Amino acid sequence: MTPHLDLRHLRMLVALDQHGTVTAAATALGLTQPALSHQIQEAERRAGVPLFRRVKKRLLFTWQGQELLASARLVVAEMERAEGDLARYGQTVNAVVRLVTRSYCPFGWLPGFLADLAAAHPDIELEHHGETLTPPFAALESGVADLVLTHGRVRQAGLRAMPAFEDRLVGLVGADDPLAGRSYLEARDFHERTYVTYSTVLEGGLEHELMFRHGRILPDRYQRTSSAEAMAAIVAAGQGAAVVTGWLACDLVKRHGLVALPLTREGLACTWSVAVRADEKPGQPVLAVAELLAEWLKSHHAGD
Repeated sequence: MTPHLDLRHLRMLVALDQHGTVTAAATALGLTQPALSHQIQEAERRAGVPLFRRVKKRLLFTWQGQELLASARLVVAEMERAEGDLARYGQTVNAVVRLVTRSYCPFGWLPGFLADLAAAHPDIELEHHGETLTPPFAALESGVADLVLTHGRVRQAGLRAMPAFEDRLVGLVGADDPLAGRSYLEARDFHERTYVTYSTVLEGGLEHELMFRHGRILPDRYQRTSSAEAMAAIVAAGQGAAVVTGWLACDLVKRHGLVALPLTREGLACTWSVAVRADEKPGQPVLAVAELLAEWLKSHHAGD
């Protein structure tokens, strides 16, 4: 359905609400009073309902006008924010690169990288997003994201990965869990416990492929949460066990009093990589940030 009202009509509603009179609203909008009066009549004609009541030379919103005003406030505020961002980018930033980090990624490294990125590329702004319900690689393929910092294998056609550092997958259990004294965990140890995880989707190079499918034993019960903090709290309360990266485990063990244990006798390795679209061009902002991030994580021994 094509909207009947323009943004100028919505700005007019907000101005009338803020300033109270047609004269004051017209001044705020840089219009003459007759021009604003014409705009009011046009808005009511296009809307097909009365937006105002005239009471003693004053305009009062009808209930239909009040409903439209509520939406107008949101639209106008969002447009002002977007226009402000564009103006700011035009003055200080030539490119914005959007990074998505996976759920099992800590954030203690981010301030240091942002500082080094600003020094190396002052014309690039990094916009960071945590993993959401939209699969990160799908966001990358669709253009919603530009980079994904991931700990799994990147097998999708059209994407490529820049390895950063080697990590390991570990099991997390509560300090009072009978498993806490074990030297390592296997697939069967998760079978009779609630398995706390951010996803039950099989991903290459992670626990479902390397341990559960290989051991032919799947957890009996799952508890999904996209929050690492929520996961740690559930495990600390003795309500399940989890698998995370060693990088994230260092953070969670300290804060929640958990025990991190290797998975299988041999251990399960994983590689943190920066994934980008394969058609990104050398010298362009996305590839410049991806290369810097991969090298930065490697040189700062983030996986230790």
